[in-house]
Amino acid sequence: LLEERTRIARELHDVVAHHMSVITVQADSAPYRISGLSEPAQEEFASIAAAARESLGEMRRLLSVLRSDGTEGDRAPQPGLDRLQQLVEATVRAGLPAELSLAAELGEVPPAVDLSAYRIVQEALANVVRHAPGARTQVSVRAAAGHLNVLVVNGPAPKPAAPLESAGTGHGLVGMRERVRLTGGTLDTGPLPDGGFRVAARMPLPPAMSPSAPPPSEDL
Repeated sequence: LLEERTRIARELHDVVAHHMSVITVQADSAPYRISGLSEPAQEEFASIAAAARESLGEMRRLLSVLRSDGTEGDRAPQPGLDRLQQLVEATVRAGLPAELSLAAELGEVPPAVDLSAYRIVQEALANVVRHAPGARTQVSVRAAAGHLNVLVVNGPAPKPAAPLESAGTGHGLVGMRERVRLTGGTLDTGPLPDGGFRVAARMPLPPAMSPSAPPPSEDL
């Protein structure tokens, strides 16, 4: 098992990470190599470079997990709800009109639920970009009845937009279901009558501490 994990890590490092590094360098250097670039074009290259650098960071965390025989890589900082705004803004820069509604008070969110919520929104937005480019998308995160509710709904792609991918592998939805199941939650996905798509996750939160409960006595 360790040998196979090492082989996968090596392939990811030598192939995927290499190409992401090339993309980063090309996007960063484009304004200096190409004369006469407009300001919007320079901003676009900067956005591509930033996305590539973030992908490289995620790749390094994944490689640290694959190459360790313990859990050292698991202790690396992971994205969560506090980075949803940044994620949505990056998606908007990529040309997708997305909006985020994030409740101000969510209470205590366990790390597994925090990470799963981020990854679900990330995958859902990526699916919209791939299969319905330009579709208006709403992201909502709320806490209710002891659960964190994550909802991503997109409308149909504006015509005559063509999808970047005509067919998917289905691995993204499978990954979402696995993440939600590990938290003890549920996931509901499916097409909408208007041609859009809906992703709804419901994950349990720890019970809130009752404000009326007296503090434990320290007397022996």
